[in-house]
Amino acid sequence: MGKSCIRFKKVDQIPYELIAELVQKMEVQRWIDIYEKDIKKK
Repeated sequence: MGKSCIRFKKVDQIPYELIAELVQKMEVQRWIDIYEKDIKKK
């Protein structure tokens, strides 16, 4: 698993509301820029 992986053993333990809130805090283009920058390092 990578640094950003989160593992849930049971589906009913997944905090969907929290995940939705966290995802909304970053714009898609910023996420893409960070991803592409990281890919170029490897």
